[in-house]
Amino acid sequence: MNLPPDISFLNAYLAHPKDAFRKARWLLSNFDESVWLYSLDFKKPKKIDWTIKLSDGTLLTSASNKSLLEGLKYFLIVSTRNHADYSSETNAMQGQQRKRFAIACQLIDLLLLNSDRYQLAKYGLGGLTLGNLKEMLDTVASDTVVSESIYNWPTKLRSFCLDLLNRTDPRLVDSILVSNPAIATISYDDEEDDENGLCISPIIAPRIRAALYANKLYIRNQNHGWAPDSIAISKIVYSECLWGRTRAKPAFSILCYRDEYSPFDREYDGVRVTTGQRGRVPRHMYTDFRTTLYNLGVLHEIGLPAPAIEDLLAVEKYDVELASQGKHRTLPSPMIFKCLRQAIEFHLSSGSEIVNGFCRLVLHCKKHSISAANLQEKELVKIVGQKLYNLGVREYGLSAHVVAGKRRRSKGEKARYYNRLRTNRGLTELLRIYIGSVQFAAGIMMARRVTELCNLMTDTCLDDTEQWLIFSNAKSTRNLFGIRRKIARPIEPITVDMIKNLIRMQKILVRIGFLDKTMTLFASPHLKGLPEFVESDKATYNRNLNFFCDYFETPVNDLNQRYYVRQHQLRRFFAMLFFYCGSFGTLDTLQWMLGHNDPSHVWHYITESTDGAVLQGAKAHYVAEMIHQGGAEDFHDLSELLKSRYGSSDFCLIDTNDLEDRIQELITEGIVEIEPEFFTDETGKHFHVVAKLKVSRA
Repeated sequence: MNLPPDISFLNAYLAHPKDAFRKARWLLSNFDESVWLYSLDFKKPKKIDWTIKLSDGTLLTSASNKSLLEGLKYFLIVSTRNHADYSSETNAMQGQQRKRFAIACQLIDLLLLNSDRYQLAKYGLGGLTLGNLKEMLDTVASDTVVSESIYNWPTKLRSFCLDLLNRTDPRLVDSILVSNPAIATISYDDEEDDENGLCISPIIAPRIRAALYANKLYIRNQNHGWAPDSIAISKIVYSECLWGRTRAKPAFSILCYRDEYSPFDREYDGVRVTTGQRGRVPRHMYTDFRTTLYNLGVLHEIGLPAPAIEDLLAVEKYDVELASQGKHRTLPSPMIFKCLRQAIEFHLSSGSEIVNGFCRLVLHCKKHSISAANLQEKELVKIVGQKLYNLGVREYGLSAHVVAGKRRRSKGEKARYYNRLRTNRGLTELLRIYIGSVQFAAGIMMARRVTELCNLMTDTCLDDTEQWLIFSNAKSTRNLFGIRRKIARPIEPITVDMIKNLIRMQKILVRIGFLDKTMTLFASPHLKGLPEFVESDKATYNRNLNFFCDYFETPVNDLNQRYYVRQHQLRRFFAMLFFYCGSFGTLDTLQWMLGHNDPSHVWHYITESTDGAVLQGAKAHYVAEMIHQGGAEDFHDLSELLKSRYGSSDFCLIDTNDLEDRIQELITEGIVEIEPEFFTDETGKHFHVVAKLKVSRA
């Protein structure tokens, strides 16, 4: 039935599920085809091949398995629909749809990998019992890494490698080890790699590497140099899978080797940015899988075999042991204040010249049709100018340079690379450091989610007055058909100045033909010397912050791990600025930025624009730092409670993060409430932070 044009939008709600769920925005093929073409905003469409052999030897696409095949197809499509309204699809294909699509495919693979035990060929999806469904969720919950929980990748890879070695001519293996010393070299790190569960002896590892090499099963890997081609291997060991046979899997260093290819992308291992146990999945990940599995119930509406409704209702409430709820660690306040000062000073001293020099170099290369990575030092320095030469610039990039007329992609030895980085030798890296500085300053002042900052567009991120930052609010698409709300927030002048410098750079690059159009605000130059910019996504954004932290040498802890800043930590610090500014007697910066003279109005803005969990963490960390630094008397009742509950007497000896965790625990339990208390005296309006005990300490 087709409704009149005025109410035609209701057609989607009146369609029978069997018809409504045969299509999806990402599906480019006919529902009944054996091979689907699909695209979730990919550059090129990808394939899903339903021609899979089941445990009884029949193909999933054979007539005898028609109900099973259709059930899996419908399940996949339904899983990418809006859970609150199955008639519409989820928001951005690059976000929710990609995640839900992957989860549904992984659950389908879990069924196919166990098709013999579940007797899928005989009973189909209708034969799945409550025990089977619970077992699936138990499997998913067993590890945070899907390649281990669902695909058992380490065991599969080990078996494949040992079998491959047995089938490879020993004489060929010997000759490869002689002619390729890097393959035969086992480093200390490789010997320590048995924590991954691969259980391959360092003695036999070189011969396995040689067997993989002989069978052309190595590919370049950013972190490991040369690593086994996990996709090629997966096509063999996961031939009965829909998703797993075409997806990359983790590399194990015991099977990797390096020639001159760079094995690092930051100077140190990072201080862990979240708390909570590792191993089992966190709550949100488990919930995603459980909710997706429950979508099998839609098959009842379509008229296809499915697990019993009462079993689906029971499994929707099924809980397992999960990882403890993690939270982002708060960075030390002195470090953040210092980093903010360094970011601003770097902009003021060198920001414009870095952008100018880069644009001059690009223009020269464009005019003469040459690659910047091929320029000799003398010629490059002449182009970028004396100021950048005095700063230390000598080559286009440290990861793509020319030695004796030959272009090299290696960054070389780590200590030398980071020494050259901090002496400003590479222009590309220097620009990435500067972009990281702008990210840091904007990240603190705006307190937005990383996705919101990544998606800032160069040509629309500032309003006409250049006093407001305009962005798409993440997690705001409900009832808006997947469209994110546009929100404007006031921004501090120095941050505007930094952002305008990046805008100016992109406009120049468009004008000279280096870029076709302006990109995301934090788009960055390619590190391998390619004449292009990389759009800002979470990986690029964090990489720029890594450059920033390594360049300015943020602190290293006792475990030789560096504090690498992440945006979620900066969001919390924005709220902490309120407490710190107030404790020093002035809120001038925040009051100017937010347009409020009354500190209570500033606090109201912060509580409206900051998540409750982020705000709670900021309160706990501020009080923890104050107590740790000798301010226990300012929070007398709370300090006494901490002493009696945890046996602590000298708070200066307790790590600030541990103290924060204890205070957070008290807040979560409803025992303590931390709030600013506002008052007015003869000098104006002020506040102080108080910790209120809501229960008797007796």
